[in-house]
Amino acid sequence: MALAFIIMGVSSESCTTSIRKNVGLVSPEDAILADDQYRTPKAKTLAVAYRPQLLRLAEHIYGCRPLRLVKNGIGFRQPKGAETDDRYLSVWVTIDQTDGSFASMPREQRVSAMFSRYGLDLLRRMTAMAGAASDTNVMGFSVVLGWAKPGMPPNKPATETLALFVDKLSLIDFLGKRLSPTEFVGRAKFLVFDGKEPIIPVKLEIWQETFNSTCNVKSDGKQEKQGV
Repeated sequence: MALAFIIMGVSSESCTTSIRKNVGLVSPEDAILADDQYRTPKAKTLAVAYRPQLLRLAEHIYGCRPLRLVKNGIGFRQPKGAETDDRYLSVWVTIDQTDGSFASMPREQRVSAMFSRYGLDLLRRMTAMAGAASDTNVMGFSVVLGWAKPGMPPNKPATETLALFVDKLSLIDFLGKRLSPTEFVGRAKFLVFDGKEPIIPVKLEIWQETFNSTCNVKSDGKQEKQGV
């Protein structure tokens, strides 16, 4: 099972292999969590109803570098400690990061940079999914971002991961500039991992980034994101 969702409290609905084994060219179809992997009627109903929307989202991400889809990484998940069957529309991706300046950043700045540039854009796109985003059975949205930890030897690679869940109203208010970045971070639930180990506490800041500044359209019509 993949580390983020083991620690975030999702068991049978988590990915079936480690994140490192999933960082290859996962197809949009394989990125969608299978219907039979959900444990509750609510989750299964959401998965069946919105599979076409999830597939379109996966197809967009598939054509946008440096993002890479993760097997079973898109679906309706739960945060750790949920006492009720709260479901969050969730996207898990890995990011190919090659910018030398990124490696020199302290960990908190790396986390903030990744979320500001890629996490927010993914969250924004999920809120635009009219059917799934407006469904009353969807409590909110989630992003899980993984990237190679800088400074590790080639024979001992490690991954840093940010997993964030936020309720629907808080995200919509933040995107509509009715909620400050500090208030948004205070309402969100997030964890950062160094390999399999959670790092607590970690300060998350939101920087001014836009999708247009980080994603270009290649000559073949596919979109290509730039590094941090």
